[in-house]
Amino acid sequence: MIFITVGTEKFPFDRLLKAIDAGIESGRINHDVFAQCGTSEYAPINYAHTDFLSFDEMLVKIQQADIVVSHSGVGSTLLCLSLGKIPVLFPRSAQRGEHLDDHQLEFTRQMEKHGMVIAAYSEQELLSAISGFAANISVLQERKMIPGKDALLTFLGKTLKGYAQTD
Repeated sequence: MIFITVGTEKFPFDRLLKAIDAGIESGRINHDVFAQCGTSEYAPINYAHTDFLSFDEMLVKIQQADIVVSHSGVGSTLLCLSLGKIPVLFPRSAQRGEHLDDHQLEFTRQMEKHGMVIAAYSEQELLSAISGFAANISVLQERKMIPGKDALLTFLGKTLKGYAQTD
């Protein structure tokens, strides 16, 4: 099962939900899909969805998922990693009105640079990341880049310290 989460932002993230629908329609995605759509205006046609989930429901969906696709929210990303899941991150874009700024783009780039996530920056990259998920995970495993808890905490400490120094 593929679990999609757009978090709880007040901004819709229709682009992600539409891309998944298009992937199912084209046959590039052939898994069951369940999405947490938040405040998005688009209602998926080809897969099950709900607006919001409780924290416990979110935990269960992530644990059950073979693939987690997420907006690039820090909380959602860290939750996935803490549960041993490498998420496919698809950052929101300020230019498209999906957020106030591009911090999700910056966060995704840093997480990708350190081999902690699979990143997709366009709808085509997203569908490719999903269809090639097993191969992508294998590459990260071979390069031993899937973080353990200690490595994740060290990385986050350095990253947050770097952000604090730029303010």
